[in-house]
Amino acid sequence: GPPSRPPPPKAKSERRSHKSRIRAARHALRDKAAAEGGLGSFPIVYHINLVAGMGSKLLGFLVRGTWTWVYMLGRLMLFVVVLLPGFLVMALYYARHPVRNVRYHSGPGRPSSRHLLDVYLPVAKGGEEGEDVGTGKAPVLVFLTGGAWIIGYKMWGALLGRALCPHGVMVVIPDYRNFPQADVTKMMGDVDMAIQWVRDNVDAFGGDRDNITLVGQSAGAHLGSMVLLTKAAAACRAESLSMLNKFSFATVDEGVDFDLAIHQGLTDPGADADADAEVDADDGGDQGEAEAKCWEKERAASIIPSHKRVRGFTTQGPDQWKPTDLRGFIPISGPYDLVYLSDHFQSRGLDKRILEWIFQKAFEKYSPTILARNLSESNIDLGRYFPPTCVIHGANDVSAPCEGGVQFHAALAQLGVDAELVVYPSMTHTDPILEKPFAGDQQLHRDIYERLRKWGRKGAGAHRFVEFDDRMGCCRRVAPQLMIDVARMANPF
Repeated sequence: GPPSRPPPPKAKSERRSHKSRIRAARHALRDKAAAEGGLGSFPIVYHINLVAGMGSKLLGFLVRGTWTWVYMLGRLMLFVVVLLPGFLVMALYYARHPVRNVRYHSGPGRPSSRHLLDVYLPVAKGGEEGEDVGTGKAPVLVFLTGGAWIIGYKMWGALLGRALCPHGVMVVIPDYRNFPQADVTKMMGDVDMAIQWVRDNVDAFGGDRDNITLVGQSAGAHLGSMVLLTKAAAACRAESLSMLNKFSFATVDEGVDFDLAIHQGLTDPGADADADAEVDADDGGDQGEAEAKCWEKERAASIIPSHKRVRGFTTQGPDQWKPTDLRGFIPISGPYDLVYLSDHFQSRGLDKRILEWIFQKAFEKYSPTILARNLSESNIDLGRYFPPTCVIHGANDVSAPCEGGVQFHAALAQLGVDAELVVYPSMTHTDPILEKPFAGDQQLHRDIYERLRKWGRKGAGAHRFVEFDDRMGCCRRVAPQLMIDVARMANPF
């Protein structure tokens, strides 16, 4: 073919400027991590006590439950050994590229060594030779890793950062506390705090706080779905009472309570009646009467939380993030119906006693599909309070069967959410995030990137997206196909 033309001087100048901005952002992030202590701020005694205490508690659950986990653990170890070349590439990239262990904990309460996040800054070149990664601040992707609520770790998202950063995307991957250090309410509180940190801080490091997309895989997809649904439901109720400036569902302290009487009814009707009277007195006339009727309708539904019983912070700050602050949400391979899946998980080695502890023996309450259906049955239109969503699932997923993703998508669509469903034929639970990228197949990363382009901020000063190019070195195969095929047979997921 014809020889490629050199990039014009303006493109060279923009690229040099971009490199300078990235270097400055990296230094600023590292300075922030060092100033706040990061992982190094926790003494060795803390880590010894944490490992000993949490390890003994986990072991106590395992030895008294099903022993299928031993077989599954053996398969997992074999999976890792067979794919060791790919995992070494992933570990080397993780060691060199992201700014690691930036603390995101805020508010009162004791911070944990899990309240840390990694930031993958966009690199200076993307797409074909001569193109730059666009002008304007970088779009931001927040990724919640999976791990069955037990073995989640922020490093699991390194392949996502490796594929998207060269295309101009900033990727932020927070840790959250796992079982047995935390139950589901504290995990959700950690997710809430991490997103708030991103919203408050990414502008200082070249990210666009108005162009944030949330992505979650497996347990991360479940936690992200629950946080968004419950925050959106609370925002809906607050608006119906004309109290949006006085009420915030989200709390960020150690006592965060995401268990807000969902499916349990309102236990303090007297307090709620007082709230109705206050609304009528403030607004008066037909408007107050209409809002009181809306309140009664929601109270009859018994599923949207009462602001009177939210523990922790209850004041809506001007910068408190809302679901609509996100450009979109992409849940991948998530378990959305715990009532149905609890026995299935037990058969695959995740003991039901552990699940009962994590979810406080309330599987229905913490099932996103069931919550969405109940909100829909109460004629609540959540579309205005929820970001556009793309549910992604592998058709051959045996850990969290694809049917659950299909049902969750249908429940969101019934709520009025702009929801899309993508099913990958022949893919398992981990194929989209591990085996396929190891083989150089970037279908998931490409689909995520295309949603970022679709949902991204438009207009003057907005980031200009380049075409996704899976011929770049960051997207190439990192393990032989034979190893990948053998590993897939051993994969316990």
